[in-house]
Amino acid sequence: MNQGNFATIGVKPPVLWIHGVDDQIVSDTSLLEFGYLGQLGFVPDRPGEELYPPQPMKTQVRTVLDAYRANGGFYQEVALTDCGHSPHIEKPAEVLKLFTEFVQR
Repeated sequence: MNQGNFATIGVKPPVLWIHGVDDQIVSDTSLLEFGYLGQLGFVPDRPGEELYPPQPMKTQVRTVLDAYRANGGFYQEVALTDCGHSPHIEKPAEVLKLFTEFVQR
């Protein structure tokens, strides 16, 4: 899935990206991601790095958002400590505060 075109959309609403530091699903080293598992040697008959590279998900999201910013957009990234994949469930008061402040700007 390539969401890189988001960086070049015409109308650029502000973006708030809230994620947990300890997220094991959306991660640059997710053990649920076959490319990363293959790099570690856990996928038999892996076709190799060129055909099946690991997907560093947080880096990919950040790269698209940085391009969005470079094209005139705005984003704010908040990485919550002691938080995994579901910040809205794990830290609802903090997420609500961040979201409310973001929308009020």
